[in-house]
Amino acid sequence: MPSLRRPRTSPIFWLLSGQLIMFTGIAAVFPIAPLYVRRHGGSSLEIALFIAAPLLANTLVQVPAGRLTDRFGRRPMLLWSRALYGVLALALFADIGPLWLLALLRTLQGVASGAYVPALRAALVDLSDAEQRGQRFAQLQACEMVGLLVGPFLGGLVALWRDSGVFGVAGIATFVGLIAMRRIPETRAETKVGQVRVRLRWWRNPGILVPCLGVAALGTVFSMYDVVWPLYLSARGYSSLVIGLTISLFAIPILLLARPGGRLSDRSNRRWLMVASFVVTGACAATYPVLRSLGVIVAVGTVEACAFVLIEPTLFAVIGDSSPESQRGTAMGIGGLFQFGGSALGAAVLGSLYGVGEGIAFWGAAGTLFVAALLCGLALPARRAPVKSAELPAVTTMMPLDS
Repeated sequence: MPSLRRPRTSPIFWLLSGQLIMFTGIAAVFPIAPLYVRRHGGSSLEIALFIAAPLLANTLVQVPAGRLTDRFGRRPMLLWSRALYGVLALALFADIGPLWLLALLRTLQGVASGAYVPALRAALVDLSDAEQRGQRFAQLQACEMVGLLVGPFLGGLVALWRDSGVFGVAGIATFVGLIAMRRIPETRAETKVGQVRVRLRWWRNPGILVPCLGVAALGTVFSMYDVVWPLYLSARGYSSLVIGLTISLFAIPILLLARPGGRLSDRSNRRWLMVASFVVTGACAATYPVLRSLGVIVAVGTVEACAFVLIEPTLFAVIGDSSPESQRGTAMGIGGLFQFGGSALGAAVLGSLYGVGEGIAFWGAAGTLFVAALLCGLALPARRAPVKSAELPAVTTMMPLDS
């Protein structure tokens, strides 16, 4: 386990540092990708497919990638999936070939990202003490938030020179991050003679099922915000600059509260912490349609961010605590499937409902969050000792792994 007295040389430090560097470069692509497609003569439909295809690939790869993470190890999946992403990014930077080929490369990037996420989360759980997993996932969330703040700005600057340059930034950042991640040891639990890995029946385990439904609800709501937030503020007469500033302001509490929020997650009753957090975020979502003043909107968003910062780290910490050591990759892949699947659902369903009526989208989001609060109150484990591989049934002969 990492030494808390030497955090700058711990595997956790290298894991989070590598993720920060990589995600900053990857986030540089987000605002420029539509412009890249448009320059190649792509229509609005082709732009949508260019953006949606890697997200769909990411979602579909989560579970099989999690199983491969358990079978072959965290380290190979971390390094090789990101190396593949970097190579594909440099191919997109070269900007050679028809649009369908570039779209295929972008979709393969989604496959590489989907293979990476379960390994990242499984390694984070493996390297963390049970009493600190909420803090570690909060730190991971903070790293990604920094990437979302810095990356798009960096991408905008690079795009002044060349729009495909953002893929070069993503590729370079990925390979630089890999230098840090090479210091991460393999953490996969070794299978002992006489021990067989049983299929993970996650749907029977409330410590996995309920958090998965919770992250699905969260993904649904915040992908809805990605779609409707610019429209919502534009309808109130605010400029694109103001819209961007509100998004940045939402990120500030998440960055500031990551450490204390993670500690609260590790030291409190997680069941009631999640009930309160989902209720607060739901109440904020329900309030937006009646708000007009920018100051009030920002204030409500700040309250929402303070509750949001607790949810994802806590739920993934519960999944980690509730999963056998030998099947954490699979469990994290299932969590990722629910998370990214919820994001796709939110953008497609709640996002489209905004066109029917402004309040419908926000009230639908609030209802989703309230249902998640109810589920957590009824079934989320308050605290649970981590499940160890040794607790799995054993047989008298060596059996092949079958997940």
